[in-house]
Amino acid sequence: MRRNGFTLIELLVVIAIIAILAAILFPVFAQARESARTISCLSNVKQIGLSVMMYSQDYDELFPMGTYPYPRNWEVNMDIPSGGVPGGQQELDCGLANGWVGFNPGDGGPNYTNCAYGGTFYRTLMAVQCGPYTKNKNIWFCPSDKYRIPSADNMAKGLQSYQWFPNWVYNFAGSGFPLCGPDMSTMNPSAKSDYASSRMLFVERGVFGWDGPDAFGGTAPNTTYNHSRGYNAAYFDGHAKLVNFGRKGMTLPASYWSPGTCGNPTF
Repeated sequence: MRRNGFTLIELLVVIAIIAILAAILFPVFAQARESARTISCLSNVKQIGLSVMMYSQDYDELFPMGTYPYPRNWEVNMDIPSGGVPGGQQELDCGLANGWVGFNPGDGGPNYTNCAYGGTFYRTLMAVQCGPYTKNKNIWFCPSDKYRIPSADNMAKGLQSYQWFPNWVYNFAGSGFPLCGPDMSTMNPSAKSDYASSRMLFVERGVFGWDGPDAFGGTAPNTTYNHSRGYNAAYFDGHAKLVNFGRKGMTLPASYWSPGTCGNPTF
């Protein structure tokens, strides 16, 4: 007798095969998608780094200072918007941006106060100092950033994905922490700075020792990062690369957060 279709057993076998293939391929597709996002993010931070280099060529080899009256040789938190944030956390370094009070870069945000830290710093980079060289604010947003999207509201508050990070506690004499590598406390960011090929300028989520799969020396891993392999960084000489997790005691500046891990290739 001629058969006109599949039996129930045959259909179940086909469905099972499809399910197995899906279970195998979906993680591969997810990894491929994340790899593409990591590369796109690397391109972003590379363009930002190059914009700083172009700025320095026009301004006597000085790097942009945001709203500070002098070169900012320290980090600037990218999660504090212009005007502060709910919960009592406010912009810092108030009184240092007196020359910018009342200024507005035309991005829909509030007029500047006299506080130099946080979103005001990044609004100035995005719209005034680096903006003429990039002409695209979307590059300030990592496609894998779970907290920031390139919305008009975020741009108006200076909330974007990349952190100014030319120096930190382990390379700054007098910070109260042991030195891990050279003392850069007097090496203000500029095109003339030492260690240009190894000194980071911009980084992203996952850089700090309490973030990522290697948080606290790997004893308390978490998901505060953009990419599963590491974080992208732009360097003083304009190049950019992915810094793999597990090397926070070997970067410049160092960013580990566990005693005895300075220079340790694992954590």
